[in-house]
Amino acid sequence: MSVTTGNVISVPEDSYRYGEGMLKMYVAEVVSRGPYDGQVWAELRGHDVHPDGTLVARERFAFVRVDRVRVVS
Repeated sequence: MSVTTGNVISVPEDSYRYGEGMLKMYVAEVVSRGPYDGQVWAELRGHDVHPDGTLVARERFAFVRVDRVRVVS
C-alpha cells in the first residue's frame, strides 16, 4: 500500500499511534517512512476527517503501520 499526499485514509486503532478508535485522516504530508518493530511505518501530517467528510481544522500527526492503511479516497 502506498500512502501519498492527498489521500484520505482509514487505519484501525491498533495500527497507529496515538489515538483512540478508527483513524480517518486526510494526508497533507508523508513526513517519513521506514522500518519500525519489524513492519513499515509512516509518519503523517494532516487532518482528521469528520463523518460528514469535512476536515477538522487542527492539524495532527500520526504514525501508521503502512500495511494496515486503507485508502478511502
